[in-house]
Amino acid sequence: MKRIHREPQGLIVVIDDDVAARLSIGQMLRLRGYQVELFSSGEAALAWPRLPECDCILSDVKMPGMSGEDFLHEVIRKNFRVPIIMITGHGDVSMAVRCLKTGAYDFVEKPFDEEMLLASVSRAMERSQLRKEGEELKRRLSLTFSEDTGRFGMLGTSKVMQDLYSEIEMTAKSNASVLIVGETGSGKELVARALHRESSRSEHPFIPVNAGALPETMVESELFGHTKGAFTGAVAQRDGKLVSASGGTLFLDEVESLSERVQIQLLRVIEDGLVHPLGSDTTKEVDIRLLLATKVNLLELVRKGEMREDFYHRVVVLTVQVPSLRERREDIPLLLSHFLKEASERSGVSVPRVPEEILDSMLKYPWPGNVRELKNSVERMVLTARDGIAGNFFTEDWDDFPRLLSLPPAAGRLREELERTERSVIEQALREHSGEVTAASQSLGISRRALYERLKRYEIQREHFRS
Repeated sequence: MKRIHREPQGLIVVIDDDVAARLSIGQMLRLRGYQVELFSSGEAALAWPRLPECDCILSDVKMPGMSGEDFLHEVIRKNFRVPIIMITGHGDVSMAVRCLKTGAYDFVEKPFDEEMLLASVSRAMERSQLRKEGEELKRRLSLTFSEDTGRFGMLGTSKVMQDLYSEIEMTAKSNASVLIVGETGSGKELVARALHRESSRSEHPFIPVNAGALPETMVESELFGHTKGAFTGAVAQRDGKLVSASGGTLFLDEVESLSERVQIQLLRVIEDGLVHPLGSDTTKEVDIRLLLATKVNLLELVRKGEMREDFYHRVVVLTVQVPSLRERREDIPLLLSHFLKEASERSGVSVPRVPEEILDSMLKYPWPGNVRELKNSVERMVLTARDGIAGNFFTEDWDDFPRLLSLPPAAGRLREELERTERSVIEQALREHSGEVTAASQSLGISRRALYERLKRYEIQREHFRS
């Protein structure tokens, strides 16, 4: 049989004094592509220097010398922040529950179902990955922005941005739900991530969900999870995003898209902290902070009967208003400089010079797509630069430059250049959004219909970009 090569998916430590059990679990995990280290005791695992770096630990509970429960206490005391799954024998459930209260991620009971154990490992690995991504983001942000150019991963020194930074600092201290209001492309998710990073929940997951990008039939499953067979296509049990976010923050974008049924279910979660997965007779306890975002007036939706009044008043405890780019034009040169460097680095070219007349046009342009539109326009400036000068073949019509994605075909060499650039920008957007047309069209500042037309014209298969 031909061996299929898989890239290692992460590092798992298995601790069990039973040699057969230890080797069996190790082989099962390696066949799934994981890197595995085996130890016969908790003491041996603690002596291994790379233990804090691993993504998940599976530990037997009953072992001679240091028990699994003692090992758990030691890992927590050392603040290793690695998800630990306890493997218990029959009759050890009370001990397993004690371990969960202490800080274990999950437990499985011997003799365990292989798929159940793998599902628990997969969830634990996802949590580790989210934590590591958060730490890396924090590190990169601390290197990218200084206090004199911005805060919380956002750029801007204008008065409205200074007010926003102060509001984030104050609001992050609360555990109440927050409504983040702002136009498309203004940076609502950046604000949500900043609120999470500055909160007491920063060491726990930040889970973003775009309700507007999901079909209505999938929203419930995505948020609340489902059991195997709950509906056609539910081939396995799945925890929803609410469970994944437990202990941390759930960011729900385009909250205005939620159906009345989902609003009612979310109200129950907010009130009693219990999630009812689709198809299940049992509930799961969660502890989350809810951050919501919208670009519309929710109170107007309440007046029209398109949103439940009790839902609105329960979730809109605190509000953060994100300014549009039109309200902070003085930040455009700073943002332009940053995006030019980013785009040039990605493309492997020198940072082009921006002529004064182009900067003047940028300062006058209304930027309906806000910072996102500016970023995409700068990307295009870098890709179409000639002789180290940005946009030098655009003359007096540069005021229309940000709308070039919607221009009809031009002629000759210019047309070919524009089409090649347009295709590249579209493919980059699909790559960044895993082939999701709604998210990609929003990032490009064009309609879904316009994007579908371009996909057809350039024969781009969005399936190729799905992760």
